[in-house]
Amino acid sequence: MSGPLEGVKIIDLSTVVSGPLAGSLLGDQGADVVKIESPNRPDNARFMGPIRGENGALFAAANRSKRSLALDLKKEGSLDVFYKLVEGADVVLDNFRPGILKKLGLEYEDLKKYNSKIIQLSITGYGTDGPYSKRRVYDPLIQATSGIAEAQSVDGKPKFVKTLMFDKITSLTAAQSITAALFARERTNEGQKINLSMLDAALYFMWSDNMYNFTWEGEGWNPMPNIADFYEPVKTKDGYIALVSINDIEFAGACKAIDREDLLVDERFSTMENRMMNVMELQKILLHEYTLFTSEELVERMDKNDVASAVINKLGDVIDDPQVSNNETIVSTKRDEKNSMQSPRSPARFGLASPSPEYRFMPNLGEHSKEVLLEYGFSDEEINNLAIQNIISVR
Repeated sequence: MSGPLEGVKIIDLSTVVSGPLAGSLLGDQGADVVKIESPNRPDNARFMGPIRGENGALFAAANRSKRSLALDLKKEGSLDVFYKLVEGADVVLDNFRPGILKKLGLEYEDLKKYNSKIIQLSITGYGTDGPYSKRRVYDPLIQATSGIAEAQSVDGKPKFVKTLMFDKITSLTAAQSITAALFARERTNEGQKINLSMLDAALYFMWSDNMYNFTWEGEGWNPMPNIADFYEPVKTKDGYIALVSINDIEFAGACKAIDREDLLVDERFSTMENRMMNVMELQKILLHEYTLFTSEELVERMDKNDVASAVINKLGDVIDDPQVSNNETIVSTKRDEKNSMQSPRSPARFGLASPSPEYRFMPNLGEHSKEVLLEYGFSDEEINNLAIQNIISVR
């Protein structure tokens, strides 16, 4: 595969979303990512979402651009296989709970014996130690602890964001951290261990807006309503749009667009600070005015006055949205004529110096076991013996 990470070899031990999406992104960028799963207990994501054949759509979306090696790390003799992979790899990615790596013999100190330049990134839910560290963790727990569920409250009732937000944010953070570590290794010729907790990634993500009332220490400042309070969906005559007018110029444009320039001289709304302090009163007025127009009319009026707005798409309309189509964001990936899938292209568009690769179709369990082991120096006889001992599964 071509791409800016061509030549980088990654062993992906992670499951579900919080690690696999990182491996997929790095694979999209040209890295050779080998996903390792147990032949008997594969990644749970294979059974999540609409199933076709033996794979769920969630797995397909989070494991594009990888190869699959089915290796049972609990079998005697499996570590010899894994350590040989480590000898030729650059990165090992996992998202086990604290303590599991030690049980498996996969701590950084173990791996370093076989490759002093190996980079290991381990994702945990809450961290490597502490009162919550041993909990089984899923995205809603991090939404609960980080405060994002409370930030979504309606009438005092907390709400979860209806997407695996912090699984995916952690995965994107992991991908960035791995590339940073690879860059550091180019300068120092040394590998390193990276610990990344979902909770830390969540708070880093949230702080600039949800938590800005906790930023300044000491006195000399006044709390403000959350900036997201400005972002209520706008009901129109025939649907909903998104509309954001924060600064004075944008607010003036919005008022002009709906023929309510009188609001500009209302002291409650005359400055950005005043509007933030009186956001609920302002929203009540504006939300009524917006219902006097259709979605198309209102977006057109806002566009003419340089105010940010957009029709709120239903999920089924996103793929055919004119801008999505223009950007060619959704791409089709094929295994053969009978097996294809669509998903978003890798977001970063690299220039000619780093051409984007053709994306690899998600792998079936153990699809590349023999291919990978041959590349890492195993003989046909050794591979057959591993299969006979049920250490690996070969398709």
